[in-house]
Amino acid sequence: MTRSIVLVHAVRSSRTMWKGQVRRLRDRGYEVIAPDLPGHGRRRGEPFTLEGALATIEEAVGRCQEPPLLAGLSLGGFLTLHYAGTHPGRLAAVVAADCTIVPGPATARLYGLWMTMKDWLPGDSDARVARAFARQHTRKAARRYYGGGRAHGVIRTVVRIIGSLDLLADVAAIDVPLTFVNGEHDPFRRHESLFLEAARDGELVILEDAGHIANLSRPKRFAKVLRRCARAVDVPVGVGA
Repeated sequence: MTRSIVLVHAVRSSRTMWKGQVRRLRDRGYEVIAPDLPGHGRRRGEPFTLEGALATIEEAVGRCQEPPLLAGLSLGGFLTLHYAGTHPGRLAAVVAADCTIVPGPATARLYGLWMTMKDWLPGDSDARVARAFARQHTRKAARRYYGGGRAHGVIRTVVRIIGSLDLLADVAAIDVPLTFVNGEHDPFRRHESLFLEAARDGELVILEDAGHIANLSRPKRFAKVLRRCARAVDVPVGVGA
């Protein structure tokens, strides 16, 4: 098993979205690192770049006492798959949540336009988005998702970068156990069968009555999945960051 876990957050959110999992995992004795990506949370003044995001993950992995379980959700899930596929030998296992869709350039542009249009509506977009998120989830979930502030100006860059990745090739290159976690009602489930087929050692977990941000829809269940995946792997003695 591994006692080290790195958590990578979703777009416009920050490390605070993992608060429920961080507390539960640390209470069980796990070392948990949840960094802010460039352009998000405490780093909102920085530009978001793929190189910066991968460097953030690499720094977090390097801080771990042993090869960690790397887990990410949505944007964090895409980045987790790309990092794991391009950095062999660094991880013990991977959990990729709410990201089993192949975001081609056209799909990515449409998604980016839809997300960006929300900011063009009159009024306080931060408050409006937080209220909408709370209606879909809970007020507590909204506070956690936007607890580090809501990142602005990152959507177009994020969707361009993610749309340029060959995620199925990344999945095929991952050399450790890979678990996909999807909320039952997540629209990003569209291509989950393709991701499973591409994985060397993959499984799919569906969280019932959960949406796109599954860790906030079902925080206890999500933490249990992380613990199970961390326990299931064998970390060779002497292998570390």
